[in-house]
Amino acid sequence: MRVLTSVPISYAVHGGATTHAPMIVASVGGVEPARLVLDTGSDVHLLNEDLADELGLNKEPGEEGTDHSGATMPSWSVGSVPMDLGGVHLTLSDVVAIPAPPPYPGWGIRGILSPQNLHPTAWTVIDLARDELLLVDGTDDELADFLHARSPALTLLTLARDAAFPSVVVPGSIEGFDQIPTLLNTGGKRTEFSRAAVPGLVVQGTERLGGGVSGSDYTGGSVGPQTLLAKGRRLHIPALAIREQMNDPQGMVGMDVLRGTVLACAADLARRVYWRA
Repeated sequence: MRVLTSVPISYAVHGGATTHAPMIVASVGGVEPARLVLDTGSDVHLLNEDLADELGLNKEPGEEGTDHSGATMPSWSVGSVPMDLGGVHLTLSDVVAIPAPPPYPGWGIRGILSPQNLHPTAWTVIDLARDELLLVDGTDDELADFLHARSPALTLLTLARDAAFPSVVVPGSIEGFDQIPTLLNTGGKRTEFSRAAVPGLVVQGTERLGGGVSGSDYTGGSVGPQTLLAKGRRLHIPALAIREQMNDPQGMVGMDVLRGTVLACAADLARRVYWRA
């Protein structure tokens, strides 16, 4: 097992505010420091359009993208972009530029990384217990031993990754309901399931759940505390959010559950997801 690099994870943004999303600082195309969100729910790496322009990247118009709120936005393909992460030189492939989400410029955030796609062969370890991002090279067994040594008090879940999704999707369920493909989303504030996935739960009013990168808000209702089941492990959800409609997958685990846990994933869809929770 070899640790290729490690960098701290932060939740601080310009102005002294904080967000729910884990972030790192790296050099992107020679621009540094660049604050970037770690979002396992993102299929690709996204750069703010202004950063793409600053780097002089060639922008090829792409299809309109759809964010978590269901809203669409323009996008441009900018190809491959070099990045230095803690002294390790990486190439971000198939990068997409989008208009900067409304809060990002004021917060000093320059884009969004798809952590599972950072390295072609190494594992990406998102340690939300120690607030550290690592790239590690090793076998499955070596990775399991490494994660155990880092967080011996946590339980290791070895989960099959759903190859139908480029994001980090594994089997999961709300206790008492059927198992469905469920996104482990470091870019999501709350755990959300569609109403169709949990029929019969009574929603307690309507509230703003969050906003997509397009700037559009989306709403839903809370059903209070619930239990997430992942490979027999019971995990507490402080207040499960229910949405009338969701883009597939129909279940999403957010940072209200992921914070304090350790997630390891890789670019190869056939490789398992390791979650110490």
